Amino acid sequence: MSAYLASSGMTIEYATLSRQGARDYNEDACGYWTSDEGACFIVADGAGGHGGGDVASETAVKTFLMGFSEQPAIDKHFVDQLLQQADSAIRYGQTLANQLKKMSTTVACLFLNDDAGLAQWTHLGDTRIYLIRRRQCRQLTKDHSLLQRFLDNKTLSAEMAQSSIARNILYAALGTGEEIYFESLESPFQLQEGDAFLLCSDGFWEGVDQDLMVATLGLAGSAEEWLIRMEQIVLERNSAAQDNYSALAVWIGGPNDITLSFSGASPMSALLENS
Repeated sequence: MSAYLASSGMTIEYATLSRQGARDYNEDACGYWTSDEGACFIVADGAGGHGGGDVASETAVKTFLMGFSEQPAIDKHFVDQLLQQADSAIRYGQTLANQLKKMSTTVACLFLNDDAGLAQWTHLGDTRIYLIRRRQCRQLTKDHSLLQRFLDNKTLSAEMAQSSIARNILYAALGTGEEIYFESLESPFQLQEGDAFLLCSDGFWEGVDQDLMVATLGLAGSAEEWLIRMEQIVLERNSAAQDNYSALAVWIGGPNDITLSFSGASPMSALLENS
């Protein structure tokens, strides 16, 4: 766990975890870069196998962090440009070795402008970003998956979606050669003291729903403890074939700011007991 004091006066606390699960190797990657000008937090979930997926996810992380460190901007044009650069870097890497030719990765990235107290984000695939504000959890990203298209078109109900074979079929990711969807915001949004962000791969969010994200947040004394509490639920719920899973938590403000709105709330403990 780490923290820094932003130029706006807000404390930014963050923590990360990335686990191999039951797989032979970990194809997820996480990273961050912080300064008094701004910050960049990223989670990527690679695919390709045999050394490909991990190279793709690491390439995406390095491309985003290097680009942002050279110019810590959060306007839509610049953020979209970073996404394009990451795709180009992965597609170039595919030409370097036979085992890399099918590598690809999802990505979710959160950007902060510390001076103005603003946030921006982008993503591709089914790695997600959640924002919890005043005990309300909102999924900021929408999966680029076949399942999500079915839900949008009302082809499947939410109940049917839980067991759908389309659950993990993606139609967009870095390195696939398919269309890149630029989902960044036209205008960054204002941060508030007490905001909590969660960036996570599907191996993580499939095991912990939004109610439990909120519940564990209210009981956590740090960003790191929040991740640990959620990880315990992920491991209890998921099968022996647990996928790689990664998560990155970002708190705007210290523990008191994050948990202030949870004081006196009682339903959380019961929710966790029934998880």
